[in-house]
Amino acid sequence: MKKLIIILILLFNMKVFPQEHIENKSGEYISWTLLQMIPSPVFFDDHNESDSRLRFGLRWQITPVNISFSSNEYVSPVQFFKISPVRRFAGSAEIFVQPEVATGSFQYSDLNKFGLNIGSRLILPLVERGEDLAFSLGGRYTLRNSKADTDNSHFGIEAGLYFIGGIFGIQYTRNFNADSNYDFGLFFKFF
Repeated sequence: MKKLIIILILLFNMKVFPQEHIENKSGEYISWTLLQMIPSPVFFDDHNESDSRLRFGLRWQITPVNISFSSNEYVSPVQFFKISPVRRFAGSAEIFVQPEVATGSFQYSDLNKFGLNIGSRLILPLVERGEDLAFSLGGRYTLRNSKADTDNSHFGIEAGLYFIGGIFGIQYTRNFNADSNYDFGLFFKFF
């Protein structure tokens, strides 16, 4: 009899007080898109045979495709653009696009201010399944012209460390280019 009363009370509560959960998907995607517009600071190597200096710039982090190694069997391991940080930093491979712009001119290397990096990286968890610390290693191709409009595109190898659930990180790239040997910067990604 007790079980019947409990079931009737539960049914009555569900009928009289329905618990509707309304999701605002458009608001979710609009706020996510606005957060993706926040750039990460980066420093570029600017040198020639006699002088060198660091040039400050901004870089945007875009991840069109991520393949997680730790997703469960009920969800797809592939995600597009809006990537779950838990799946990303618990072990994954991804393709990335990074538009970047220098805030001033490259005085010594005569490079154009705007560049575009396209590449892929492997992300491995180091501490707490990547939530506290994760490591990435990847390769990229940088599309950049000189001020005289000659092609100065080049390959590079990238490594990174990510903290606080992957929101913050440090990235270093060794470029195979005589005009800009390296760049390093902070990584900001709001998921």
